[in-house]
Amino acid sequence: MKSWTLVFIFCSLAAQAQFQFNFSNFIPVSSDGQNLDKAWAGGLNTPQFSTLDYDYDGDEDLLVFDRSADQIRVFKQVSSAAGPTYEIDLRAHLFFPSNLHYRVTTFDYDYDGRKDLFCYAVGGIQAYRNTGSAASGLQWEAYSPYLLSNYAGPTLNLYISGADIPALVDVEGDGDMDILTYHISGEYLQYHQNQSQELYGHSDSLVFILKNRCWGKYREDVTSNALFLNDTSSYCTDGNVTNPELKPNEQAKAHAGSTVLALDLDQSGVLDLVLGDVAYGNLVRLMNGGTAPNTNSPMVSADYNFPSNTTPADVQLFSAAFSVDIDFDQKKDILVAPNANNVSENENSVWFYKNLGSNQAPVFVYQDNDWLQGDMIDHGLGSAPLLFDVNQDGLTDLLVANFFAYKPVLNKESRIAYYQNIGSATAPSFVLVDQDFLNLSAANLGQRFIPTMGDLNADGKPDLIIGRDNGQLAYFLNTSAGTSPNFQLQTNALPDASNTAIQVPLFSAPQLFDYNQDGLLDLMIGHKGGTIHYYLNTGSAASPSFALETTQLGGVNVQSNGPDGYAVPHFFRFQDTTYLMVGALDGHIHFYDGISTDPSVVFHERSPDFLGLSAQIGAYAAAAIGNLDNDAHLELIVGQDAGGLFLLENEPGSDLSIETMELQPLLVYPNPTAAQLTIAGVQGLCSGALLTLTGQVIFALKEVSEGYALDLSTVAVGSYFLRLANGQNALVIKK
Repeated sequence: MKSWTLVFIFCSLAAQAQFQFNFSNFIPVSSDGQNLDKAWAGGLNTPQFSTLDYDYDGDEDLLVFDRSADQIRVFKQVSSAAGPTYEIDLRAHLFFPSNLHYRVTTFDYDYDGRKDLFCYAVGGIQAYRNTGSAASGLQWEAYSPYLLSNYAGPTLNLYISGADIPALVDVEGDGDMDILTYHISGEYLQYHQNQSQELYGHSDSLVFILKNRCWGKYREDVTSNALFLNDTSSYCTDGNVTNPELKPNEQAKAHAGSTVLALDLDQSGVLDLVLGDVAYGNLVRLMNGGTAPNTNSPMVSADYNFPSNTTPADVQLFSAAFSVDIDFDQKKDILVAPNANNVSENENSVWFYKNLGSNQAPVFVYQDNDWLQGDMIDHGLGSAPLLFDVNQDGLTDLLVANFFAYKPVLNKESRIAYYQNIGSATAPSFVLVDQDFLNLSAANLGQRFIPTMGDLNADGKPDLIIGRDNGQLAYFLNTSAGTSPNFQLQTNALPDASNTAIQVPLFSAPQLFDYNQDGLLDLMIGHKGGTIHYYLNTGSAASPSFALETTQLGGVNVQSNGPDGYAVPHFFRFQDTTYLMVGALDGHIHFYDGISTDPSVVFHERSPDFLGLSAQIGAYAAAAIGNLDNDAHLELIVGQDAGGLFLLENEPGSDLSIETMELQPLLVYPNPTAAQLTIAGVQGLCSGALLTLTGQVIFALKEVSEGYALDLSTVAVGSYFLRLANGQNALVIKK
């Protein structure tokens, strides 16, 4: 594979700003006396596991698709002194199709030695053929928008529910890939036979017929995970497909969701099943009573506590089993993970069952419930980092907030983890000191509380403000003595200068930052609506008083395709210049410069998706910038949907330098105007916005170029700010 550096070049003009960062893991992290060797891998929520030779070096690498926010992770198999191990390649998503949703797995359907990709399509399944090589790297060729099957007459989209995980497996052992998936009612397992061998004598086609509409001759209850063997309904009494159409009463049945793993557990030559159900955490093993070459033999026994010879699977919620060799002993093990977003265990959710038998006669024995996760920083869903010297020892520590972590049973809790820096000024090293800092999970602050720190009473100790889901702020006074952090709650609703509780529209994300550079910490608050509220500190260093200046600082609004943005602002200064990163719900980190001490100035958005990280973050982006090793290069720590963190370091040589862009002034005429305005002096083709002087967007502009006509007839009389994405701007007066 090629060596990649993440580079983002802003705009399309001649002289541009350039930022370069690399993913890194140079900062060690430990927990419970163990080094986390995959600390910065980002966490896992609802992962799906398969394998492929990602780098074409002859061994199998691990592909992890997390359906929580459609993230791709690849763990490459690498050599070490202790033997083979996995090493994450955080650039791997760059080599996969961008439209992957809900489910992803691999299968070498054409038997050319390269595993192909199978993923969700609307109401079905889509295939990508692997056409890469060691020389060209990973390459994919779309086989078709979706796979088809002949339903005893009509050829239709091969239906697979978006919630389901089907079995891609060679059912009859003829050398081509078949599909086992549930009928739309969720009761019967259908066998779609691949006709490639029958029609062409080879396996490079995906041509299916519905061979059997009740494979295994069992029925699953639509309201539970109960299974009825030797079902006598018309669907199961005849192996032939005589009437694939649904009956009226079956149309009304809701398909709940199922996961299917098919493998031969007893050397009988026919496939047995391991099933998961949407409302349950267990796995059910169905044993096939037939022998080869019978492909329509009935299931004869059901074990609802698989594997019953060891600790049975109990994964909250909607368990899915995956057959992969993950310990490099050439024997396929089983991993079990949840498959339901937002209601599943999201910290200890990968159960590892080691195969102590053989591939022909497997014996699965429970090992742990946090495989891979136990080697990562992982705190549930929606991590948000804060870099600050919490214990005042001169070293920058790390706090990690979350949206929520799963709490048994079917409950959620938010908390903040405290990682103390036990390294040095030039060699940071974090150790997890407290999974639930200050016992905040019991403080009744709601979900997704976001912290910020700063000295608010001039006693030399940083105090703590926490944003709450109700849009208010909790204030904790630092009462620490020495280097043992201690904070006491003062109020659950921090007041403003008028003694009214500070309130933003839900899910406040505060930052204490001296915005106007007067030596006092001001308060910037992002929120669910996507903008930033700016509260100027009109008090003193020992007694702050926060007065609202604007509800849309800089014209920032990170909403995307809906009313929600979940803005998490992070202002920082570098070489006497102020910058802003704003994390958003859609996984984007918006990057701004052109930030003045005047709150009426609209910021210049240099990138709506900093470094293109959104594909890796997935959702709930949050950023923190620091210089943890006191060198010439900044570190970027990114929180995201899967509950872990990514660490990136400024590429050596770039020093986060800003090249100035010489722009001509933006001309508007006539100005003042009663109705129509012409924009001149535009450099390039840019988007933009018309805003009030307090930063409220009046309307957005697209594809602004030289001579653009702007209709202001519906705009109220007053002064406005016209901002273009390339940094050009002008004051506009409507008369």
